[in-house]
Amino acid sequence: MPRPDFDRLADELRRAGVANRHVRRATLELRDHFDDLVDDALLDGQSEAEAERRAAERLGELDTIAASIRAQPELRSWAFRWPRVALVVYPLACVAALPAAPVIAGLHNAPILGRWAACLLLGGLVTASIMLILQLSITLT
Repeated sequence: MPRPDFDRLADELRRAGVANRHVRRATLELRDHFDDLVDDALLDGQSEAEAERRAAERLGELDTIAASIRAQPELRSWAFRWPRVALVVYPLACVAALPAAPVIAGLHNAPILGRWAACLLLGGLVTASIMLILQLSITLT
């Protein structure tokens, strides 16, 4: 039996509206529990494939676990519990975050922007010096 696909379980729970913190916690605990079951079986002298098969058997079907988690409404994210409020809050939050986006991007890419600004300044100085030399050559001749 293959190792249980905990990533598929996490995706399924997220699509069902379970909050990310609960999804992370559930999958982390299930992975840890599965690893503990495998370790116990290995200590009993079983092969790795047999240990994983037994651990998956003892853990149970992930669909059953997902159904029991989905059945608990208190684990849902607030956006799934109050969708009409989310329809108002999410766009307002995006509009409020728009002015901060360039600042955050600038801070995140500060070395690149610094090099770009230095190249722009250097290019401006070279262009200004060429224009000055041209102006002086026209004036002095």
